[in-house]
Formats: sequence, structure tokens, C-alpha cells
Amino acid sequence: MDEMETLDFQGWHFLCSGEQLPSGAFQATVRYKAPPCNDIRTLVLGPERFDTAQQALGRAKELAMKWANERAGDGRGDA
Repeated sequence: MDEMETLDFQGWHFLCSGEQLPSGAFQATVRYKAPPCNDIRTLVLGPERFDTAQQALGRAKELAMKWANERAGDGRGDA
């Protein structure tokens, strides 16, 4: 079963998830809501594989915060 949570961080609205792969392992996935119409766009598909959805979800949150920290400014990547 997949795990998903929203994360608001530095003006970004992320959808973080631990998604189950066909192998049964889980992958960290980060998406965001792109303004102005809140279209969902995929930012990061983590390369690691995890035993549980919760572990992958935790990693997805870390990846989202890292991604945002690399893009200081107005929260839209215009640093």
C-alpha cells in the first residue's frame, strides 16, 4: 500500500509519497502543485528502494526539503 502526505515548505506545496513498485519494494516520490492551476508535476523519483512505504515516505520528505533548499527565493525556483 502506498503512503502519501502533503508538505508545505518554503512556499512550495509538495505531495510526498512512498509508492510500491512491481517488485514489492517502495520508492520515494516527490511531486508539487504548480501554480497557477495547481497541476501536479513530478520532481523527484528517488533511486533508493525501501522495505516499507513509511521509510520511502520519510525519504521523499527529505528529498522535497533538499530540492526546495537548493532553490532559494520566492518558492518558484527563481533564485
